[in-house]
Amino acid sequence: MPEMLDYALKYAAKGWPVFTIAPKTKKPYPGSHGFKDAATNEILVTRMWDEHPDADIAFATGKTAGAWVLDIDGEEGSRSLTTLEAELGPLPETLEQRSASGGRHLFFRWPAGGREVRNKQALLGHQGIDVRGDGGYVVLAPSGHPSGGTYSWPYGEETPIVDVPVVWLDAIAPAASQRRLAPWESPPETMPGPRPAAPGATPTLERARKYLGECEAAVQGNGGHDKLLWAARAMVIGFQLDDGAALSLLWSEYNPRCSPPWEQGSPSERRDFERKVTEARQTACKKAPGWLLDEYGLRSSESAMIEQLAAGNRFADALLGRAAATELEIQTDWSGEGTRLPFPINHFPAAIADYCRQMIDAHVVDASFVGLPMLAVAGAAMGNAWRLRLKKGFVVPPLIWVGIVGLSGSNKSGPAYEIVAPLHDAVPPEAIKAAMLNPQGRMVVSDATLEAVIARLGESHRGLLVFRDELAGWVKGFNAYKKSGGDEQAWLEFWGAKSYHLDRKTNNEQIHIHSAAVSVLGGLQPSVLAECFDPGRFASGFVPRILVTCPAPKKMYWSEIEVGAESSAEWYDAIMWLRSRPFVGLDPNTGQYQGRVLTLNRDAKALYVAFFNEMTDYIAKADNERAQLFASKARVQCARMILIHRGLVLAAQKSDDLDKPIGIDSALAGIEWMKWCLNEQMRIYSFAAGEHARQEADYLADLIRARLKEQAATVRNLMKINPKRYSSAPVTLAAMQQVVDLGLARWTEPKKKIELI
Repeated sequence: MPEMLDYALKYAAKGWPVFTIAPKTKKPYPGSHGFKDAATNEILVTRMWDEHPDADIAFATGKTAGAWVLDIDGEEGSRSLTTLEAELGPLPETLEQRSASGGRHLFFRWPAGGREVRNKQALLGHQGIDVRGDGGYVVLAPSGHPSGGTYSWPYGEETPIVDVPVVWLDAIAPAASQRRLAPWESPPETMPGPRPAAPGATPTLERARKYLGECEAAVQGNGGHDKLLWAARAMVIGFQLDDGAALSLLWSEYNPRCSPPWEQGSPSERRDFERKVTEARQTACKKAPGWLLDEYGLRSSESAMIEQLAAGNRFADALLGRAAATELEIQTDWSGEGTRLPFPINHFPAAIADYCRQMIDAHVVDASFVGLPMLAVAGAAMGNAWRLRLKKGFVVPPLIWVGIVGLSGSNKSGPAYEIVAPLHDAVPPEAIKAAMLNPQGRMVVSDATLEAVIARLGESHRGLLVFRDELAGWVKGFNAYKKSGGDEQAWLEFWGAKSYHLDRKTNNEQIHIHSAAVSVLGGLQPSVLAECFDPGRFASGFVPRILVTCPAPKKMYWSEIEVGAESSAEWYDAIMWLRSRPFVGLDPNTGQYQGRVLTLNRDAKALYVAFFNEMTDYIAKADNERAQLFASKARVQCARMILIHRGLVLAAQKSDDLDKPIGIDSALAGIEWMKWCLNEQMRIYSFAAGEHARQEADYLADLIRARLKEQAATVRNLMKINPKRYSSAPVTLAAMQQVVDLGLARWTEPKKKIELI
C-alpha cells in the first residue's frame, strides 16, 4: 500500500526506526525478527514494504530511536494514570497517539546520563500502564487496530517530544545511584557528601533523616521487606537511635516513598512495619554498631574506640573458650546487599600477605583477584597429600574452584599467571624426600575437556589444577565427549577428590583413579556470566561450588610498582614446599597413596561448629532455594579453606610439625574467607540470574515469532516445538511467565496463552 509506505518513510526521516507488522494485528510477520529489523534507511524501509505491501507500521522504541513510550490502556489505564499523577505529579504535554480502543501512547525523550528505560508492565503496580523502552515497540498511525479502527495523532504528529519529569523518570528508570549496580558496572564518579545539619537540629537525627532520603524505597513484590529491614538497621545500628526515634523517622521520612506505603492506621500493617525495628536489633549485621556515626563524624574517635575494644573483648572471650560455641556471633549480611568488603588478605602468613599486597599494587587490581587465586593454587599444591578430618566419615580435601569475573582489560588473568607459575616448574630432585612416597607429575592443565583431565589425572597422584583464561569454555565443554558419560557428574566427583571409574566399550578399556582431585581457576567475562551460571546447574549443586569475585571496574592507571624478588621467592618457595611434602603411606594391594590427615583442636573445632550451625539456621530460614544451596556448600568450603590456611602457615615457617592439630588462627581465617566468598556469590548470582532470565525470555519470544503465525503460544505449542527445552507443563509455564514479566508478551487467557506485544 503506497500510502502506508509514505508514512513509514516520513517516520524514518525523523530518525524513528520502523518495521513491518501484519495488518490490524500488532504482530510482526512470521519469519521476521520484529523490532530487530527496524531501520531508518530509506532503501531498507522500502524493501520491507516491497515484501509486504499491505503491512502496518511499528516503531522500535529505545535509545536508538531517542524516545520511549508510556502506554495507557483504556479505562483501567486512565484510572491508574490519575492515581500516579496524584503521587508523582502531572505529566507535561508531549506527542500523543490514540488507538481506536481509547488507548493512549505518550512519547517522551530518551533520558540523558546513561539511564536505561526498559519494558515494564503495570508500572509501580498500577494495571493498564506499561512502558515501552529498549526492546519494545508501538504501532504507529495510520495503522489499523485489531478492533477495526485506526491509530491517529489527536493533536498532530508534529507535537514536540519532551522530557518526562524527574520524579517520573526516577520511578521508571532509576539513576545508577538509586539502584543496585551490577558488579561489573562502574559506580558514579562522585557521590554527594552529607549536607550540613539544619540550624538548631540535632545533628544525628538530621543526618539520619537525610540518610533515609537516600535509601532505596521498599516496593511490594521486589524485596520490599528486606529494604525496610535495611533502613531500620541503619537507624538502630548505624545511627544507634532508640526505637522511638527510629520508628518516628521511618514513618515520616521513609514510608511515604514506599510503593505502596504501609498503612499506619491498620493495626496489622503497623505491627508488620514496627516489627522490622525489633528484627533489625536482633539479626546479625556485618557492620559495626555506630558505623554511620563514624562515617559522618558524629561520634568521637574515643567513643568509637571504646566500642570497638568492647566488641573485640567479647569476641576474644568466645575464642578462648570463655563463651559457649553457640553464643559466638559471626556477623554477616547473607542477603548479598550492602557494601562490598575488601577480600581479607590479612589472614595470610605475614610474608605471603606482603607478596599479596605487592601483587595487588603492581597489577592494579582488586585484592580478590590475587587472594582467591592464591588459595586455589595453594590447595592444588597440597592436593591428595593433605586432608582434614572433622569427624568419622567427614573428611575434606584442600581443593576449591575459583572464577574471576571482569570485563576485558580488567587484568583478571594477569596476577593469576604469576601465582600459578610455581606449579608449572618441576620440583628439584634434592627437595624430594622419601621418593617412594612422593611421586611427581604435571600439575597444571589448560585443556579442560574431560578426556584431557582424566588422562592427566592418571599421571599425577597429587591431583591437578585446571587453569584457563576463560572458564566459559570449561562449562561449555561439558558433555562434548558423549562416550565418556555425564561430564558434569564427573566434575562433581573431581571436586570431592573421590575415586573415579570409567568403563569404555571401545577396546574394553577401564580407567580407575583412586583420588581424582581437581582444583579450578580462571577468568570469566560478564557477557557470558549468565550462560556459565545457568540456574539449571543448581539442581546438581555445580554452581554453588564455584567461588566467584566481581568487583566494580577500577581505572587501571600505570603503576611503576613491581613485586620484589624476595617477596616472589617467598611465594614460590611456599608452593614448592607444599608440593614436595610426601604422602604418609602407600597401600601395596591397591597402589593408592595415603594422605596426611589433620584434625582441629578444641577451640578451632568450636569456631567451625558455630559457623556450621549458623549456616544450618540460615538454610532453615531462607526462602530462596539458591541461597540455601550456597550456604549448604559454604559449610564444606569453609573447612577446605581452614586446611589451606594451615598448609600456608606450615609452608611459610618450613615447619616439620606437620601433624599437629589445626589451631584457632586457621579456623578464623577459613571462616572469614568463606564469609566473604558467600556474600560475593549471592551478590553476583542475583545479577547473573536476572540476565539469564532475559536471555531465556528473548529466546522464547524469537521462537514464537519464527514458528507461530499467530504470534501467540500455548504450553502445548511450545512443548511440541522444542520438547527438550520445554519438557513439562510447569517448566513451560514458568518460561512463558518470564516473557510476560519482562514485558515482551501478555496473557490473553488466564495462564493458558501468551501473545507477543
